[in-house]
Amino acid sequence: MSKKIPTIIVITSILFFNLFFPVMAAEPTVTSDTSWLSDLVAPSSYFHVRDGNINEITPEDYINRYRRALGLPELRTNEALQASAKNHVDYQNKNGLYNGDPHGENPDAVGFTGATPSDRCIAAGYGSYCGEVQAGGDGDLYSALDGFMMTPFHRLGLIGVGATEVGCAHTGNWVTCDIGYTLYSGYSTDFDFDQPILYPANGQVISTTFPVYETPMPYPDYAGERIGPTLMLWISSMSTPPEAEVALYDLTAQKSIDTIISIDTENWYTLNAVFFNPVEPLELDHEYAAYVHDISGAEAFSEVWTFKTQKSSYVDFPNANETITYDAHVDWAGSGAEQLITTPDPSLSQLIDRLSGYIMLAVDNHGEAWYIDPVSRYRYYLKDGPTAYEFLRSFGLGITNADLAKIPTENDAVGGGITAQRLSGRILLQVEEHGEAWYINPSDLKRYYLANGDEAYRIMREISLGTLMSAISGIEVGEIVLNSD
Repeated sequence: MSKKIPTIIVITSILFFNLFFPVMAAEPTVTSDTSWLSDLVAPSSYFHVRDGNINEITPEDYINRYRRALGLPELRTNEALQASAKNHVDYQNKNGLYNGDPHGENPDAVGFTGATPSDRCIAAGYGSYCGEVQAGGDGDLYSALDGFMMTPFHRLGLIGVGATEVGCAHTGNWVTCDIGYTLYSGYSTDFDFDQPILYPANGQVISTTFPVYETPMPYPDYAGERIGPTLMLWISSMSTPPEAEVALYDLTAQKSIDTIISIDTENWYTLNAVFFNPVEPLELDHEYAAYVHDISGAEAFSEVWTFKTQKSSYVDFPNANETITYDAHVDWAGSGAEQLITTPDPSLSQLIDRLSGYIMLAVDNHGEAWYIDPVSRYRYYLKDGPTAYEFLRSFGLGITNADLAKIPTENDAVGGGITAQRLSGRILLQVEEHGEAWYINPSDLKRYYLANGDEAYRIMREISLGTLMSAISGIEVGEIVLNSD
């Protein structure tokens, strides 16, 4: 089916407190050097903010999913901001734009509640220290929130480190989120303002494209077109535009992405963030590594991180009832990166806790597959499909049909649930049937049917995590004596 595109309307006025006089700085440059790849550290698995049923959470909580992923303090939901946002979308649903200004209202129109976002916040009982982001189109509220995070300037509004509260509303074709900056009792001020904020977050799964519909227009030469997603490094404490070099590498195809465009860091809408976009949409279900380095001589930042693209095609602004599929496993074989799985804590016990129930693929040792048993806490060598089938069945835990039905299958859109979490990484046998075996994948909390050796081999290869033998060599090897009958 064709995909609707909620048009992103305008950057919010929340940027008013950052109006510095522009300082001349070079636009970020693209480097062809790839030596930085050796500094990559892989996530244990990839994640998507769409995990689970988003219909069960509020839009404010959904914004906080993004903020948590970026290491930012959560925003508190404020009813006055919700009321202010609701007043404005109700007005627009009746009257449309006023003189082309999506943040303005006509004092003579029905439903007028304030000429500016600040006026509307005051009218709703919040106060004047607030701002606004807004979208218009035929998507739902959640599709607009994803749209905000795809765009460079609106994204900064929602992830601002000075923001403390938020309230969102949706009426007809309009979505508004009002953002407050008033400190409240219990608000945490522990955030390090010198900490780089990276988007996408390390290990995040994102769309392959960015439809260029934002106002103001970040890339005028590509207005209305689809380009690659907007990548970012932002240090909120920086008071002058940074000078940076950037790079993007396709870990799956093992090639550099050379066609990259960027926004001048002297543009005050960027709030001194470094933005860069691949010109072409990225490939589906590929892993990528990003690099941003300070070239001013100050050595203020140097960051490398990784992200992945989703498997479903071009669902850029999905509604709550639309499915995004993605593969959570890490597979960096032959990428040139030296560390395929990170073990930041030297404790063997914590390493086993972390890998418990996973099938690990030693990409530097002939692709050997190892199962980390959650019960014995040993690793077991899965030589091939038939061996894996027999080995994994020997770990089987009996389960009733009723309990098994509570766990989503690999073909379901979303995994999870209490039963799946409790049995993560285990092998289950249907005791009320013919002893059919199922593997509960810890990465997506879905069950995979081990019908035979071929299916066991498919599971080993498709949902295993890439690693080096040195990363798991400390885990004791277990032995299984199979029944010869």
